[in-house]
Amino acid sequence: MIWLVTIIPSGKVLFRTKVFIMIIALLAITSGIALIWVSAEKLENYSVHAAREFGFSPFFIGSTVIAFGTSAPEMLTTFFVSLENKGSMVIGNVIGSNVANLSLVFGSMLLIVSLKKLRIKQEVAIQKNLLILLVSGLLIWLIIAIDPFNIASSFILLTSLILVISFWYKNGVSDEGESESDLDLPRFVSLKLTLSLAFLVFAAWLITFGANQILDEFSLGELFIGYTVLAIGTSLPEIAASVSLALKGRYETVTGTLIGSNIFNGLCVLAIPGLFMNPKMSLGWSYSEWSPLLLILFIITFIFAYYIFSVSKKERNASILLSLLFLSSYFVSLYFAY
Repeated sequence: MIWLVTIIPSGKVLFRTKVFIMIIALLAITSGIALIWVSAEKLENYSVHAAREFGFSPFFIGSTVIAFGTSAPEMLTTFFVSLENKGSMVIGNVIGSNVANLSLVFGSMLLIVSLKKLRIKQEVAIQKNLLILLVSGLLIWLIIAIDPFNIASSFILLTSLILVISFWYKNGVSDEGESESDLDLPRFVSLKLTLSLAFLVFAAWLITFGANQILDEFSLGELFIGYTVLAIGTSLPEIAASVSLALKGRYETVTGTLIGSNIFNGLCVLAIPGLFMNPKMSLGWSYSEWSPLLLILFIITFIFAYYIFSVSKKERNASILLSLLFLSSYFVSLYFAY
């Protein structure tokens, strides 16, 4: 009887402790997402203004600056997770963000367009970026299959990114940025850009802190936490922005930004952990647990590319069935992540 009396209070204390930790973790994650929502948009806008001050072309701004702005949350969360030597969470963040971009973001855009019975017409020039996306996707798959956590892998990815940026700079063939009339030129752009980046860093730390608390207390696995909490948390601003742009009929902007963001996620974000040159990063790493998710990412990327290629040739109505296919693919992938 004394044993029962001592066990029950300790059980209550343990339960209350877990609940308290869960509340703190959720508060950190939601606060971080809210900060990312605001600061990522500001960072993107001020980056465009700063790039224009240096005379960069609209296509270069759209492909690099805006894509960098939307990928900044993923880069920062990956940096903080790498400090914790959680390799699987890093890969989960990269793959999960790219899958979320194509399935949730593009799927939401197609659903809105379908329900409003609008027609889509994409710029033919965007096909070049689609080819880069497909080639970079194959490179990412190869890097993850071999070893994504060494300096050689980081060097290959960053070199590829530099080549892509050089191509974008020399081939300004599309306008994916905002027009001057769409954006008010603010004062003190550099200062506001720095402040936006500082808030974004703090937001990324909050999300990483919350994710680590959930991981430590509830043993959900690095893979699942990275694929869901980090990936969705850092992709929410893109989802909101894409829905807003779709309602305004700016489908080419949504598509261009998604392509650029996924290229940045793969070539830049995935290169971060290897720069730490820490062998502990790869402990517990298994390619076999990621191969189904990589296959899902490749399939939806191929379907996405095929659809954009066909739309580039002529206007067409968006398909509700196709939008539901994209949206459901993310939830199907959760089964393999868990």
